[in-house]
Amino acid sequence: MKSLVTLGLMIALCLSPQALVAKEHSVAGNVDYVSGEVVVIRSAGEMPLASSQLVFSSDTIITGENGRVRLSMRDGSTIYVGHLSRINIADYQLKNKSLLSGLFNMLWGKARFVVNHLKSIDASFSVKTSTAVLGVRGTNFIVSLDRPANVSGRLEARDIRPDPMPTTALLQEGRLAVKALPKGGEILMKAGQIAVVSKDGKVSVRPFTQEELKLLGKDISDMEAPGSIAPPVIGKPKITVPVVVKPATVQMGTVVIQTGGGRAQTFPTSTTIQVPVSVQPPVIVQVPAN
Repeated sequence: MKSLVTLGLMIALCLSPQALVAKEHSVAGNVDYVSGEVVVIRSAGEMPLASSQLVFSSDTIITGENGRVRLSMRDGSTIYVGHLSRINIADYQLKNKSLLSGLFNMLWGKARFVVNHLKSIDASFSVKTSTAVLGVRGTNFIVSLDRPANVSGRLEARDIRPDPMPTTALLQEGRLAVKALPKGGEILMKAGQIAVVSKDGKVSVRPFTQEELKLLGKDISDMEAPGSIAPPVIGKPKITVPVVVKPATVQMGTVVIQTGGGRAQTFPTSTTIQVPVSVQPPVIVQVPAN
C-alpha cells in the first residue's frame, strides 16, 4: 500500500503544469504564433505565453504594446489577437473534434475570428463585449473596442468590470448576428458589412470600405502565415534612381518618291529623301542615390 502511495506521488510530481491544468479545465487549442509581450492568466497564476503551449477554457490572454498571438483551436478555428488586448476563453467544448459551444469574453483590444463551419445545429460560437454579443456560424470577422477609461495599466484584477465601450465588428465572410446589450434586438450582418454598437445600445450597419478593412486588420492580418512579418529596416534605407547610360539612337534610310509626271510635265521627276527606319530606345539603369 505504501509503495502505491509513493508511486502516486511520483506521478503527480512528474506531471507538467499544463497537464495539471488540463485536469481542471478542458484544452481549447494551442499557440502557433506569438510575438512580443503576451501573458496568460489561469488558476495557477500569471505566466508568459509561448509558441506550442496549450490554451484552456477559462484562460485570459493579455497582450502588451507589441504583443500578438495566434491560436489554433481544436475544432479547426483560428483566433488572431492583436496588441493591447484582453480576451477570455470563457467556454470551449467539443465532441469528436466538432465544436459544441465556444464563448469568448473580449474586454478590449482587437481580434480576428476565423470560425470553422459548425456541424451541429445546436452548436454555438459567440463573442461577448461590454456592449454586444456576436453569434456566428462559419464566419471570418474582426472585433475591435477601445480600452475603457476606468482601466489603467495592463494586469488588472480577474473580476474587473470595465466601462461599456462601443463595439466594432467587420464581417468578411459568412453570417454574423449582432445583439446589443443589455436588451437590444438582433441584427443579422452580411459579408462585406461593418457594424458599430454604441455605448447606449444603438446598432448601425453599412458596407465597409477597403480603408476600414486595412485599418482594422493592420495588427492581425500579418499573422496569416508563420514568418510573414517583414523584418524591420535597420539604418538608412537604400534609394535608387533611374540614370540614362546610353541615349536613344536613330538609323536613317533613303526613300525615292515621285514629284512630277502630271499633265504639265512630259517626264516624271523623282526626289530622294532621308527617313528614320529604326529607333533604338535609351538604356536606363537604377543606381544608388546616396
